[in-house]
Amino acid sequence: MNELFGQILGWLPMLSRPQVLVQLALVALAVVGVRLLARRFQHSAPHWVVELSGTVVVGGLGCGLLAMARQPVTLALLLLTFVASLQVSELVLRRSQSWLPADQLQPLRYLLIRPFLFGAMVWSLIELLDTRAELALIPLGRWMGADVNVGDLTWLVVVLYLLMVSSGPPSLGVAWLLKRVFALDRVSVRAMGLMVRYAVITLGTVAVMETIGFNSTAMLAIAGGLSVGLGFGIKEVFGNFVSGLWLLFEGSLRPGDIVALDGDFCEVRRLGLRATRLWRDRDNAELVIPNQTFFNSTTVEFGVGRTRFRTQIAISVDANQPVKTILGLLEEIAAAVPGVETHLPPKAYLEGVGDCGADYVLKFWIASPFENRTRCSAVVQSVVERFQTLGIELPYPHIVIERPPVQPSARGTDQPGD
Repeated sequence: MNELFGQILGWLPMLSRPQVLVQLALVALAVVGVRLLARRFQHSAPHWVVELSGTVVVGGLGCGLLAMARQPVTLALLLLTFVASLQVSELVLRRSQSWLPADQLQPLRYLLIRPFLFGAMVWSLIELLDTRAELALIPLGRWMGADVNVGDLTWLVVVLYLLMVSSGPPSLGVAWLLKRVFALDRVSVRAMGLMVRYAVITLGTVAVMETIGFNSTAMLAIAGGLSVGLGFGIKEVFGNFVSGLWLLFEGSLRPGDIVALDGDFCEVRRLGLRATRLWRDRDNAELVIPNQTFFNSTTVEFGVGRTRFRTQIAISVDANQPVKTILGLLEEIAAAVPGVETHLPPKAYLEGVGDCGADYVLKFWIASPFENRTRCSAVVQSVVERFQTLGIELPYPHIVIERPPVQPSARGTDQPGD
């Protein structure tokens, strides 16, 4: 490890040479100038098109001037190529928004394209400063029974990263094929895809470590220690992870479902491995709920395509009014309100007679739970307006205060001052 640090520190004098500083200044000037130019013409042309054109023109002129002055331009060309590649990738991604799903653009940008370009730049930069073959042979010590050098560690990191990033779509394809072959109708393709993906990552990691020469007994010991740590240290995180896999595998909760949470109806936007993202209609907020919540408590769920919801309102009417007349009026009024289902007629019931009169409950169906407050308000408004038109009284609580009668004073009693 000390040899590696010494090798890196040995690059610093090379980076402080005047020829290198001139090239770095050219690249910085090109990047800053192109950014200012793009802001100046952002209304007349697309942002990334202006930046790409400016980088090519300004960088080409600068490198040409350096070449005419017989100065090295290799480092400047490398850095300008990296900047131009980033701009080209961003331009391609912007053009792909029409046919590529929005939730795949960010992972593609930050997990695949940009790391690949950065790795290619670092790989080429190391070749300029040193010899990659000699750098790869620098020893890092003995790990799990194997002598590891820089090349082995780089190979392990690259393979693990590629397995984690690129194994997603192939795993989903394998899961879809397994579902069709074995007719697993109730099993989620995404859950099977995740299981296949983790299996591929695990087997790939073990295979690479075996190739490097790691001791399998030491790897099993570390895996056992991690299992104990998962059991005691981060058991909540591990429990949410297992719960997420089970929800995906069972298919009991899917994106698009509507669930009732603390009296509010929320739509499932994304089902993750640790938590589920819900969208709440009343305040347009996104909630992040741990997956164990759906196992430890009863959840009311409306699946995709069956969101019809039965709601009710309570109303009190003067007890002297005929019950059948009030029941018929309530059902008629609710059926005439827009948004109330007519093929499932509303039903009114008499619940009892209280201090405020006769208590009625009106139940009716609506298309979505998210319309509950709006439709109930509309029905109550229609009932009040119709009853006022017909002269039907809607009683309200009265507070009656009774005072004891004043007793007249007895005659013949002595008064004060007599």
